[in-house]
Amino acid sequence: MNVLIVNDDGIESEGLRVLAERVGKNHDVYVLAPDSNRSAASHHILMFHDLELIPHKKNWWGCSGMPADCTCVALRSGLFDVDFDVVLSGINDGANMGTDIVYSGTCAGARQAVLSGVPGIAVSLFPDGLHGWNGEGAKYIALADFVSDNLETLAEMSAEKYPGTFVNINAASRDSYKGVRIANRLQVRHYNEDIRIERTSNGVFSHFNPRDDGPPACDSGTDFDYARSGYIVLSMVHAQPLAANVVDGISFKV
Repeated sequence: MNVLIVNDDGIESEGLRVLAERVGKNHDVYVLAPDSNRSAASHHILMFHDLELIPHKKNWWGCSGMPADCTCVALRSGLFDVDFDVVLSGINDGANMGTDIVYSGTCAGARQAVLSGVPGIAVSLFPDGLHGWNGEGAKYIALADFVSDNLETLAEMSAEKYPGTFVNINAASRDSYKGVRIANRLQVRHYNEDIRIERTSNGVFSHFNPRDDGPPACDSGTDFDYARSGYIVLSMVHAQPLAANVVDGISFKV
């Protein structure tokens, strides 16, 4: 298979390197990743801006844009002159489960693939405690091997079994796992952001500081629940927004 790998941690990230190395044993791998960290970029794209593309080595390019930009450019520009069978995004340093998916640049890279008609798979790794980690000492190999060994099945899940969805994979940093669980429920998260206002002679500034209040709440049967129990957890996430069914009987003034 022709495999495009993108991420949001940047072209130099260890998770990207390990994923490309392990998948590259069985497939043809191409990499286009941000030139530096773009964590929490969500589905940001740089419209009306020139994106600089920086060659790193054969079939590896850095990009001045966002994760979704990387997917768009690789799939639509002819940069690699191949047709891609699947897009992998990751391996991310840190969980992307539940509400995290809204903010995640890793998930955006996979989501954009599906919006472009190509199967998308987001892959994220986290510490057993699910908090307070910068990726140091991360064990990527077991998760990367899982993706490589099951790539055709994962791509089929996105393209055929559950069309219009991307596969969101999360697992703890471990050498081995109990098995695989598919989560149909995503954990709702509350981040308790600490946003501070500072007034100086140069202007008024706000500072966003995510608070680390310990391991997040975890409801039974959710992606967080399975992941913290030692499983690789998969969720099928819709790429397109879904509108709620609105009940009749609501009236408006016009």
